[in-house]
Amino acid sequence: MPIRYLEDFSPGDVWSFEPWKLSENDIVAFAEIHDPQTMHTDPEAAAAGAYGGLIASGWQTALGTVTPFLREVMRETASLASPGFDTFKWIKPVRAGQPITPRVDILETRQSKSKPDRGIMRLRFSAMDDGGEPVWEAEGVFIILCRPGG
Repeated sequence: MPIRYLEDFSPGDVWSFEPWKLSENDIVAFAEIHDPQTMHTDPEAAAAGAYGGLIASGWQTALGTVTPFLREVMRETASLASPGFDTFKWIKPVRAGQPITPRVDILETRQSKSKPDRGIMRLRFSAMDDGGEPVWEAEGVFIILCRPGG
């Protein structure tokens, strides 16, 4: 049973989650399945490559950033779906042992004119390194039900 509806979100709301870190093994294991490029799977080849060492797949960075919000907020929200992201930017590589802090900012909420039982929540996901610099950002929307009877 959802406990959050569109009315429970407002522009300016921010969620910041505990930093996460990837080990070299985490990076390699993920990449071997989902992004098997040597910059992610082979420490020796990566050391000689453009980044001077092993880096996480950008997909792994994105998932590590989105997952806490989905788990801690959206799991208990009357969400119908997300039609996708309008922007999706890999800004800086993520390396093993580097703390990454996920953040979500609500940019807009509005009720649908054509389907008044639901609305749109526009948000920005950010992954910040230990210096507060973004390593990944994306903006997109979720479609969320309005509170019944509200």
